[in-house]
Amino acid sequence: YKRQLLYMRGVNRELPLFLVGLSFAAAEGGARLHLSPLLVSLAAGALIANLDEREGRRIHQAINQAGLPVFALFFAAAGAGLKLDALVTVGPAALLLVALRGLAIWGACRRFAPAEDPRLKRYLWMGLISQAGVTFGLAALVSRTFPSFGPQVEVLIVAMITAHELVGPVLTRRALLGSGEIRAEEASGGA
Repeated sequence: YKRQLLYMRGVNRELPLFLVGLSFAAAEGGARLHLSPLLVSLAAGALIANLDEREGRRIHQAINQAGLPVFALFFAAAGAGLKLDALVTVGPAALLLVALRGLAIWGACRRFAPAEDPRLKRYLWMGLISQAGVTFGLAALVSRTFPSFGPQVEVLIVAMITAHELVGPVLTRRALLGSGEIRAEEASGGA
């Protein structure tokens, strides 16, 4: 961690490239130590974000700069390994879990949102439906760790995430419009 911060403060150039190289080094070193590269990266990100907020923001910006090709490779590799024939068997379960998750989020927001702002009780749940990111990596990790049933669980999780990503942004927009946080012309790209 200190060496990374020294590099960022001293050299302060090509931070996205440095982070990609550091990620490869962490993945290789973690694999040799029988550590999950995903969990090592999550821990490092949490550590940096909590110890040095300013540098954490710089790292976040650098990741956004370098992210597109990395994400494209990741999702291509993850998608290539999916056993889509399992979708027939896990699809109905995925839809049921999506509905149950949505209902649980809705109920929790209705029950625990502060009463001072009724808009939160009514609309907060809509903004919490989308999910993805690390969940894809964890799904792939489950598939590799448990070869007997992991691929089916991975397909189940990917199907759920896909449903959430299709419905979530639409619900978030409706929540922002309904709560008055944005106007219709702002939501459609005007103003």
